[in-house]
Amino acid sequence: MANQLLEDKYKDDFERWSRNPSRENMGTLLKIVQPEINRGLSAFVSHPNPVIKGKARKLTLDAIKSYNPSKAKLGTHIVNHMQGLRRQSRKQLNILAIPERVMIDQGHLEQARVELADSLGRDPSITELADRSKISIKRINHLKNFNHPLAEGTILGANATNPDAGAFLPTVNQTSGVWQELVYDDLANTDKKIMEWTLGLHGEQPLSNSAIAQKLRLSPGAISQRKQNIQKMLDKQQELSPFNG
Repeated sequence: MANQLLEDKYKDDFERWSRNPSRENMGTLLKIVQPEINRGLSAFVSHPNPVIKGKARKLTLDAIKSYNPSKAKLGTHIVNHMQGLRRQSRKQLNILAIPERVMIDQGHLEQARVELADSLGRDPSITELADRSKISIKRINHLKNFNHPLAEGTILGANATNPDAGAFLPTVNQTSGVWQELVYDDLANTDKKIMEWTLGLHGEQPLSNSAIAQKLRLSPGAISQRKQNIQKMLDKQQELSPFNG
């Protein structure tokens, strides 16, 4: 009688999990109730994506753990538990929506980048972009971050398994951001691009030596030599530190 509202199609697997709440038994139960998960997704979300589906699975786990067979059917309990998906979906749509002003500025910035790349024969530095587009460097970084969210971890760690990554500046993660910008401002525009693509500065994605060489129409050896010069400038921070020596 205690399980009087539990559907027959779920009864064996639910009771097996209740007696032994192992990961394996929960996994089996989740597969069996997948139609209820799909019903909840259809009821509360217009276009479910992998993040929403993961949230639905988590809510289903919570629903199973809190289920009382004497009060409701398991399928009904699961679907009711998934009403929170509606708010989660709205939240994601708000995050993904790009303001009209941002779209206009991005278009203006891309036009300036294409024009400069055509006249310079290479991608412009962020300083050149700011001068041409009349958009501040701070604003350009903001615009780029809509397309290039920052990844977790350091650039060195992200490229450690890439055999083509070679010669990334070795002490970048030990150099202060303020000093990096001072060095950056003092570089020629070609070296600025090398620094941007090496360290992932100003919204750029880190690139390998060969990729940078191809973009700047230089040899990989020339890129390595320029990186060494940039590194020497970065290393001067330690020489100038009041705590050194």
